[in-house]
Amino acid sequence: MSHNKNGRQYLILVCLFCITVFTHAKLSVSAGLKQQIQPGQISDGLSVSDWESIQAHVNAGKYKPYLGDDGDYHSSNPTHGWQIRYGVDGTTTLSPRDSNAVDYHLGMKLSAIGYGKLKTLQRPQHISSQNNSLEYHWNDILTERWVNSAIDLEQWFFLNQRPSAAASGQLLTLQLTVDSDLSATQTGNSIRFMNSSGTTITYNKLKVWDATGRNLSAQMQLTGQQLSLVIDDSGARYPLTIDPSIRQQAYLKASNTDEFDNFGQSVAISGDTVVIGANFEDSSATGINGDQTDNSAVDSGAVYVFTRSGDRWSQQAYLKASNTEGGDKFGSSVAINGDTVVVGANFEDSIATGINGDQTDNSPFDSGAAYVFTRSGSSWSQQAYLKASNTRRNTGGGDQFGVSVAIDGDTVVVGAYVEDGNATGINGDQTNFSASNSGAAYVFTRSDSSWSQQAYLKASNTGVFNQFGISVAIAGDTVVVGANLEDSNATGVNGDQTVNSGTSTGAAYVFTRNGSNWSQQAYLKASNTGAGDHFGSSVAIAGDTVVVGANGEDSNTTGIDGDQMDNSANFAGAAYVFNRSGSDWSQQAYLKASNTGIGQKFGRSVAVSDDTVVVGAYLENSNATGINGNQTDTSGQHAGAASGAGYVFTRSGSTWSQQAYIKASNTDESDQFGWSVAIADDTIVFGALLEDSNATGIDGNTSDNTVSAAGAVYVFNLAPSITAECTLDTDGNVSADALTDGLLFIRYLFGIRGTSLIDDSVASDCSYCSVAELEPILEQCGATGTSDIDDNGEVDALTDGLLIIRYLFGIRGDSLIEDSVAADCNRCTMLEIETYLQGLMP
Repeated sequence: MSHNKNGRQYLILVCLFCITVFTHAKLSVSAGLKQQIQPGQISDGLSVSDWESIQAHVNAGKYKPYLGDDGDYHSSNPTHGWQIRYGVDGTTTLSPRDSNAVDYHLGMKLSAIGYGKLKTLQRPQHISSQNNSLEYHWNDILTERWVNSAIDLEQWFFLNQRPSAAASGQLLTLQLTVDSDLSATQTGNSIRFMNSSGTTITYNKLKVWDATGRNLSAQMQLTGQQLSLVIDDSGARYPLTIDPSIRQQAYLKASNTDEFDNFGQSVAISGDTVVIGANFEDSSATGINGDQTDNSAVDSGAVYVFTRSGDRWSQQAYLKASNTEGGDKFGSSVAINGDTVVVGANFEDSIATGINGDQTDNSPFDSGAAYVFTRSGSSWSQQAYLKASNTRRNTGGGDQFGVSVAIDGDTVVVGAYVEDGNATGINGDQTNFSASNSGAAYVFTRSDSSWSQQAYLKASNTGVFNQFGISVAIAGDTVVVGANLEDSNATGVNGDQTVNSGTSTGAAYVFTRNGSNWSQQAYLKASNTGAGDHFGSSVAIAGDTVVVGANGEDSNTTGIDGDQMDNSANFAGAAYVFNRSGSDWSQQAYLKASNTGIGQKFGRSVAVSDDTVVVGAYLENSNATGINGNQTDTSGQHAGAASGAGYVFTRSGSTWSQQAYIKASNTDESDQFGWSVAIADDTIVFGALLEDSNATGIDGNTSDNTVSAAGAVYVFNLAPSITAECTLDTDGNVSADALTDGLLFIRYLFGIRGTSLIDDSVASDCSYCSVAELEPILEQCGATGTSDIDDNGEVDALTDGLLIIRYLFGIRGDSLIEDSVAADCNRCTMLEIETYLQGLMP
């Protein structure tokens, strides 16, 4: 079954194993070693961003292999406490990093591969290292890779063709020889190596993919000192290798980690920038990058901006309000779009109204405020201080303007969920305060750098205690507002709003803008409206897709569109996906956790990007870690209670399925992972506001839980990393066609992305059909220079793209190259171009 297209061999197999070490042995620290710079302290002469960058480089360097005098490579993992030796013979050995710890060793070496009678491997042909990874190149078709990080130690195998012919029914086997003084116990596809001192090394998470991303059946078999990985590769397809679909990319902590700061209360992402709110942070600083050490303004709140370069994250800014005061809870909500950040401080106290009013008169408590920050280069500044147009002195408690914020382009939406106005609809009477806690939302727009209020939004069925504005979202000219305590018994879209027989069922409202005029387009309810479901507790929108969370929903079903009627799992939670066609909305999916349980609060947070939805369940209880772990594992004392989880769902056509179940890399009781969530393109961010570690900055030590409720944030990479030799068969149906593959190439080269790239341009029998699969393939073709048809060092739509689509339309000879070859070409003649394009055909 070995495939060889035009003389090219391709990768077929990836195996991933994660090794995590847990040790209970005591560690001692030499009294002669003293830390010169304390966590959160910045060395004189360095900016916060400089210092964070240095820390990031230092942290990354801890995991890099280095060549020792003995000819072997060595690295360490301070997070998990081991020393790693990569031997010239291909043996990888773990041992304790601390010389005072109880000694052990665990060595593994790939010793044989094949079907039936295996071919023995002696030693790698050569070894290479890059960043925190090391590769054993066993021969021309087999590479083994180890990746060492704060998260875990991963082992990969890459095969670019079958190692030998297989007889009928034979399975591919990779055999490893184990050398260890630890005793081994196998349970399913998990092996634990242990000793009496409490050291446990777990070898698990075996996964194998073929070219199409199809999971292949794979088993571990441990017999004495031989560990075999047995894989059914029958029918496996070339030519791509796809990395794991989701993996944790970063573990983010505040630069001034402190107890009860709630770092991760709110999260937002745009491109390579993540914004994190810590609404209980205590410093008295104001503005940008102020003094983080003076904790005299209790619960004033702070916001942290992180940026990514490649896969490396660093803190860019530490934001505080221009009028910092204790109890304002700056950072309760955050939003970002490009170079603009909005921060809500719903307990701020000033009497100001509108834009940039007087911040000093604190006579109305908890009126709330929102702050707009903008970035120029890498420098941030406050651009505006936003207040409601109807801020008032209220002895019964403030409106809490800023409890939710959203931004798209030059439009900001701010929710004030306990505002008391009795108006309905758009720009009604703001002075009648007879509807306690009915809630409101405010729309602001920017012209150049000046902001003004454009609209005052109220529900079409304003009612007391509805909490309209508890959540807000915006995409273009569409705003969604949640009212989680709305009481109507309606179901679906635009039902009867007047029958309030369903206490706290919740609702969501869709508003659209025409010019500068807003109107309500839809009134959304759950398909299974129930008392106390709190539908609208979270909302998100992308294009014509809206997601609404109902974290009090009670059904006991799991997965997609299950039985909504069995309400035996109180507060399990649900999420609902709505889709718009024209101006008409309909429910497309009813989402539940794959491990629905009582009190999980699935739907407390939701996010959406294109065809991907992410849902947080902050009180989920499993003890799993990482991606797609054991959802039923509640072993150990207090294991996993309220640790929290995230769930990723993807859409194909109009059909949704769960793609991943995500946990923190350091799952712990009461961390509440999934309290907040955000997604942009291929990156997902989860907040765990009660996580307890003492780490600061990027990828620090997750194991020291001495700072209660400091909070943490986790960044995951969603996109598959695709490596391939490019052909003109982009969608993988073994045929290169002008109206599918050609159209994909030329659209991509014209800068078209997202669903517009693939609309009516993917074959019905495609192997690679989605945006997430096709964009990386087309990017790879450009990055390798393969789609630079005229070989001038640039890939252009009106030269290379035109040559591709003409060729696929059957145009040959001089007509193929007429006005479509760059002046600086190195591949210029009709014969050269035709020959090259023929070589790219499947």
